[in-house]
Amino acid sequence: MTNTDFDELWQETSHKSKGFETIDRGKIVDICNTYERSAELRSGLTLCIYEVEFIDELVWMRDEFDDLQCGLSFFLSGKVIIQRHGLTIETDESVGKYYLECNCDLKETEWWKAGEKYSRIYLKIEPQQFFQSFGEQELEQIPYSLRQAAIGGNVQPYYWQGEIAQPMWAVLCNILQCPYQGLMKRMYLESQAMELMTLHFQQFQEQDVGDRSFPVRKVSDIDRIYQAKKILLENLEHPPSLVELARQVGLNDFKLKRGFRQVFGTSAFKYLHDYRLEKARQLLALGDMRVEEVAFRVGFNSRSYFASAFRQKFGLNPKQYFQHRQKSL
Repeated sequence: MTNTDFDELWQETSHKSKGFETIDRGKIVDICNTYERSAELRSGLTLCIYEVEFIDELVWMRDEFDDLQCGLSFFLSGKVIIQRHGLTIETDESVGKYYLECNCDLKETEWWKAGEKYSRIYLKIEPQQFFQSFGEQELEQIPYSLRQAAIGGNVQPYYWQGEIAQPMWAVLCNILQCPYQGLMKRMYLESQAMELMTLHFQQFQEQDVGDRSFPVRKVSDIDRIYQAKKILLENLEHPPSLVELARQVGLNDFKLKRGFRQVFGTSAFKYLHDYRLEKARQLLALGDMRVEEVAFRVGFNSRSYFASAFRQKFGLNPKQYFQHRQKSL
């Protein structure tokens, strides 16, 4: 199902508005039960609470694109697998995780399971409005893509995932159990949303403190880092060294190393390693290749190392995964 199909069906559900909040709830026959509550808290900041339970398994494909979407998403229950084509491999979005996204014109495929209640809290940020009163030095302390969106620059798609820390859980509970109504509720929810954003930026800075000492500022450098990622993924079997990769994209290896982590949240070769394993999982699921062939196809020269890495990531060794998939077909 495409998002166009879903939106057309969604229009048939009931809608209810109350005060500064909008509440939508309904049932799309044979597909899902839905609940959505949204509230614009201040210029450029909207709080959304989503709940959905699918009646049957669904593969959802995005075929319409927003101008620009930025936000923080916190997963409270359930699990969905999402691939942002050209940006991430298949990513688990499940309870206890959260992400910061900044994307536009990006195709997505989502895999939803039946009978599982999925809920999340989403802070939708419109950067140019929300950050309009922030100075240049203050903007230097937020992720690059969000900063570019705030100043109206060239925005590259961005995705960063982290774990919900205990202080974040406390704030999320406060949002769900807000004791106020009317103006007091709006003020309270705004304060909690701001605290969530503060905790995220603090966590982001702590994990990225070394890289933020040498931030990548030039748009041309960001483009070169995306080019480096493309080269890596096009050469799974024989990827270039970091020094050679830097030479190919016109950066020194130090700036590429720091910049790659800043843009993608991990090192270049950890990104490559995870992509290889996900590609291997997909090939094994197809059932057309033996384990040895899959290992070499994605760039693992050692079968034992491949088996160990695969088991660490997916909980089964490649042969067990292959056999399990064949039985389920």
